[in-house]
Amino acid sequence: MGVAGQAARSREMPSNVACRIPLLLPDDRGGMTISAGRAHRQAYTMQYALISGHRSTPQPCLVGACPACNWPTVSKCGTKVTWHWAHKARRHCDPWWENETEWHRHWKSLFPDDAREVVHFDSTTEEKHVADIKTETGLIIELQHSPMPSEELRAREHFYKNMVWIVDARPFAGQFHILGKLPPPDSDLVRDIVFYPQRHRDSGFGGFWRPSENPEPRGLVLYHSISEISEEIEFLYQGHHFFEWIRPRTIWFDATAPVLLDFGGPCLWRLCAYDDRGLWSVQRTSKDAFIAENGGNPE
Repeated sequence: MGVAGQAARSREMPSNVACRIPLLLPDDRGGMTISAGRAHRQAYTMQYALISGHRSTPQPCLVGACPACNWPTVSKCGTKVTWHWAHKARRHCDPWWENETEWHRHWKSLFPDDAREVVHFDSTTEEKHVADIKTETGLIIELQHSPMPSEELRAREHFYKNMVWIVDARPFAGQFHILGKLPPPDSDLVRDIVFYPQRHRDSGFGGFWRPSENPEPRGLVLYHSISEISEEIEFLYQGHHFFEWIRPRTIWFDATAPVLLDFGGPCLWRLCAYDDRGLWSVQRTSKDAFIAENGGNPE
């Protein structure tokens, strides 16, 4: 269970994002195994279209209008596909809209109908985009399965502002290793500790050194094993872990909005800049609690 992508620069998580990400309860620390989920065939779909100005789900032989561009849409209600709407002509009106998978549709199904596929409009620029989920508090939850260019990430965060990313992490689960526990980065214990990154092939507990013992570290420093502070870490634990990400999708280290990795299990893993020396961690949180505290209905 180490840290890859440590070369990515450290960044404080924004304090003005109004999503609710619950902490893990002390008695809910199991389920550390991550396995790759089943890949799903992609198809460009919309769950809602406008019929006489009202949002409607697809039914056979219906014609509607796209909520974003008002272009004609037709219902697709075959026996081998999830029922959906598609533009009547081949058209991609929102460049941020990725091909929808069963993973997208399942996440959306956990929130009320009026929170799904909500058109978000900037009256100043007259720019319009369809948010995957918009909660009653105004939080935008963007579901991302595919790789994305950095320019798009910056544009979407600038446009939505109050948002959180949910990333489908199943495709790279085999390259992502969640390692040893860490104390909270703002705890007193960490003030005089610099952790060494862990690797999933390492043996032992990992290590750290103390700036107070090495005021001008040049070369060698006094090494400590994490086993020396394991009881303190266990007592303070709030879900933080070392990790190692082989061939990481480095774009997520540049995000300013919270990034939650979904490996398909009962937990989400928030990607966090741990210290100002380039160490990153993930913080474990309950998926059901995140959904419930943001207005959804957990399974």
